[in-house]
Amino acid sequence: MKFNMQAIVKITGVIVLLVAAAMLPPLAVSSAFGETAMIRAFLQSIVPLLLAGGGLLWVTKPLAGALRIREGILVVALCWVLASLLGALPYAFSGAAPNFIDALFESASGFTTTGATLFESLAALPKGLMFWRSLSHWIGGMGILVFAISVLPALGIGALNIAKAETPGPTVDKVTTRISDNAKYLYILYISFSVAEFLLLLCGGMDAYDAAIHTFGSVSTGGLSNYDDGLIGFDNTYIALVIAFFCILSSVNFTVCNELIHRRWGNFFKEPETRAFFFTIAAAAVFLCVCLRAGGFYDSVAACLKAAFLQVSAFVTTSGYVHADYAAWPAVCRFLLVALLIVGGCSSSTSGGMKVVRVQVLFKLIRRGFHKRLHPRSVVAVKLANKPVSAENVSNITAFIFMYFILLFAGALILSLDGKDMTTSFSAVATMLSNVGVGFGELDYTANYAIFSRPARLFLSFLMIVGRLEFFTILILLTPSYWRAARR
Repeated sequence: MKFNMQAIVKITGVIVLLVAAAMLPPLAVSSAFGETAMIRAFLQSIVPLLLAGGGLLWVTKPLAGALRIREGILVVALCWVLASLLGALPYAFSGAAPNFIDALFESASGFTTTGATLFESLAALPKGLMFWRSLSHWIGGMGILVFAISVLPALGIGALNIAKAETPGPTVDKVTTRISDNAKYLYILYISFSVAEFLLLLCGGMDAYDAAIHTFGSVSTGGLSNYDDGLIGFDNTYIALVIAFFCILSSVNFTVCNELIHRRWGNFFKEPETRAFFFTIAAAAVFLCVCLRAGGFYDSVAACLKAAFLQVSAFVTTSGYVHADYAAWPAVCRFLLVALLIVGGCSSSTSGGMKVVRVQVLFKLIRRGFHKRLHPRSVVAVKLANKPVSAENVSNITAFIFMYFILLFAGALILSLDGKDMTTSFSAVATMLSNVGVGFGELDYTANYAIFSRPARLFLSFLMIVGRLEFFTILILLTPSYWRAARR
C-alpha cells in the first residue's frame, strides 16, 4: 500500500495556510500597540507561509481521494509537528527566543495547550507575541486538524480516518451524520463557550486584551495567563470562578455538552464519565479543604474550600492555572494534585491526561479480576452505563495506560541525565504527557522550564506533541512495521 501523496500534500498546504491566517490577529494586535519589531516578525512569517501553502494547493490535483487509516496517522503526526515548527517563526524572527529550539518549545507548548514556558517573565513579552501564544493555545485546544476536517471534503478528501487519529479520547463520537459537519458543530460550540467567557470576564473588570488571553487559555484548558503570578495577582473571586467554570466545562466530553445546550439535563448527568469527573472534583476539593484547614493554611473553612476547589479544577482539567502557592501545601495535597493531572478530564474534550473513562475501565477491570478469583468460570463484562465495553476498546485502554507509565518512567530516566532531581524529572515528564505545564520540585508553580538544557527542551517538546496525540499516533511512526506495510 503506497501513500496517497496528493492528499497528504494538499492537507499540508491547508495546515500551512491555517497557521498563516492565524497569525493575522496577532499582527493586528502588534499594529495596535505599535510594536514595530513584532510587525516585522509576523510579516516575515506570514508572507512565506501564504506562498508555500498556496503553492502546495496549486500543484496538487483537484481531487485527492480518500485517506486510509495509515495515511491519516501520518497526516496527523506530520501536521502537528509542522504546525509547531511554523508557529515557532514569530518567536525566532522577533528575537524573543534566543534560538530555534527555544522557539519550538514555546510553539509546541502553545499548540498542545501545555502552557509551559522558557520565558522568565510573560508580562514582559510584546503584546502581539503574547496574543499569538494564547491564540495558538485556543487553536490547539480543539485541534487544528478538527478545523481542517470541516474544509477537507470540499477538496475531495475523506476525513474520518484523520479524525480517528487526531481526536483525543478512546472514541470518536458523532453528533451529526457527517464527520465534517461534526467538526463544524464542535467549533461552533467551542466558539460559543469562548464568546460567553470573554463577555463574563469583561463584566468582572478585565480589559479586552486580558479577557481574550484568559479566555483562550481556559476554554482550551491551556492555562495561559499574561501575568507571572497567574491568577493570584487578580485577587478576584468572580474572575477565578468564571475561569474555573469554563475550564471544567471544556473538560467535559463536547458531544455530551450537546445535551446541556439542548437543556436535556438528565441525559447530561446520565453519562458515567461525566458523573465520575464531577465526583472527582468534589471529593478532591473536600479532601484538600480538610487538609489545608487542619494545617492552618487559611483562616476559615470557606477560604480553604475556595483555594482547594480552584486548584483542583486547574489540575484535573489540565489547565494548570495557579490560584495559590500550592508548592507550600502539605505533601499529601501535592500528591493528590499530581494524581489529578495524570487522570485529566473527559474524553473528546480539550483537556489532557489519561482521561476519566480510561481510569473507570481500569478500576472495573480490577474489580472483575477480584470477582474471577472467586468465580473462575464466570463471564463478567466490563460495563459503562450498563452497556458492555467491547474487548477491543478494553484492550486499547489497557495498552494506553501501560504506555503512559512506560513513557513516564522512561522519560523521567532520560530527563534525569540533565542533572535534575527525581521530583523535578518525574513532574516535568508527567506534565508534558498530560499537557499541564506546571510542575513540582525545581519547577514549583512557575512552569518555567529554562532550568533544562537545550537537548532536554527539545525532548520535552517531543513529549508535549506525543501527549497531545495520545502516544500511538506519533510512536507508531517509529516502528519499522508501519513503513514496511506502507511500501507494499
